[in-house]
Amino acid sequence: MFDIEDYDQIFPYGSYAEGLRRDIAECQSTLGGRTFFERLLELLNIKWRKIYPPNGDDGLRELHNRICEAPITLHYKHCLIFYLLRDLSPHYKTSPEWATQFATSVHLETRFWTFIEGIWELDHLQFDNAVGHLTHPSIIPTFPDEILLTLVNRRHHQLSTMSETDILPLAYYNCVKPPLATDAVRQPFVRYLAARNVTETYYWIRARPEHEHRQLLEALVEQTLDHRAWGAGDPSDIESIYPRQEKAVELVGLPFSEEEEEWVEKFLTEGKGRTLKGAEDTVLMRKIATGRLHSFVAGKSKQGKAHHGVDWKTLKEGVKKGLGPREGEEGFKV
Repeated sequence: MFDIEDYDQIFPYGSYAEGLRRDIAECQSTLGGRTFFERLLELLNIKWRKIYPPNGDDGLRELHNRICEAPITLHYKHCLIFYLLRDLSPHYKTSPEWATQFATSVHLETRFWTFIEGIWELDHLQFDNAVGHLTHPSIIPTFPDEILLTLVNRRHHQLSTMSETDILPLAYYNCVKPPLATDAVRQPFVRYLAARNVTETYYWIRARPEHEHRQLLEALVEQTLDHRAWGAGDPSDIESIYPRQEKAVELVGLPFSEEEEEWVEKFLTEGKGRTLKGAEDTVLMRKIATGRLHSFVAGKSKQGKAHHGVDWKTLKEGVKKGLGPREGEEGFKV
C-alpha cells in the first residue's frame, strides 16, 4: 500500500526531466496556456500558478506537498498524484506501469481513474483517446464547456487533419451535453455544427434558449457564407464533401419565422454580415424562395455578373412581368 505522504515511495525514480517539461510546456501553450490538470488544482483550491510542470526535484516536492496538505478528500489527492505518475511512468519503465501500480494499490475508483486518464490524454493532445474516456457514463462531467471548446479549437492549431467529417466535438457534445454557458463556447460550436450541416444546425438553434437565438443564427449565416474553408485540412477536399454552394442553397430554403427573417436580413444588409460574399444575393434569393415577390421587385436593382445569360436585373424584370397587375399585392408567406 502506498503512503501518499512518502515522497520517495511515490516518486522513487526521479522527477521531471527537461525534455518532459519542454513537451508539457508545448502542450500547455497549445491549450491556451493552461492544462486541465492546472484547472483541476484550481478547482480544488490548490495554488497552481507556475507549479506545473514542476521544475526538477524541488518543484515536484513542492507540488507533492501542496497536494498532501490540501484540505480535500483522500481520493482527490490520489487522483492528482495518479496524474503526475502518468507523466513519469514512461520514464520509470516499470512493469506494470508505475501509475497503474499506484492506482491499483490505493483502490482508485474506476470513475476517477477514467476521468484522470481522459484529462491526461487531453492535456497531451491525444484527443481520440481523451474523448473515449471523458464520455464514459460512470464519470461526472467536469469542465464540459472547456473540454468541448478545446476539441472544437483543434483546427486552429492544425493538430490533426480536420474537416466537416471530424466527429470528436459532436461525439463529446452528444454524450456529455455541456451547458454551453457562454458565447465563448457557443459561437465556435455553432460554427462547427454549421460546417457539418446547415439545416440540422438551424433546428438545433431553435431548441436552444430564446435569448441565444439571434446571435447563434447570425453565426450560422456567417459560417455558411464565409468563403474561407472550415478546418485545417485541404480546402479542396472539404469543398468536395460539403460544397459552399450546397450550404448556401440550404440556407436560402430554411423556414425562418418572421422574426428570424428580420434578424437575418438586417444582419446581411446593415450588420456585420453585409461584407460577406453573397450577402445581398442571399437576401434576394430568400425573398423569391419565400414568395415575397413584390418586395423583390420593389427593391433596388443589384448589379452583378450574369450566370448563363441571366443577371438580377433580367430576373427582376421577368418576375415583374409574371406578376402583372398583381405586382402591388402582398405576396404569400411561407
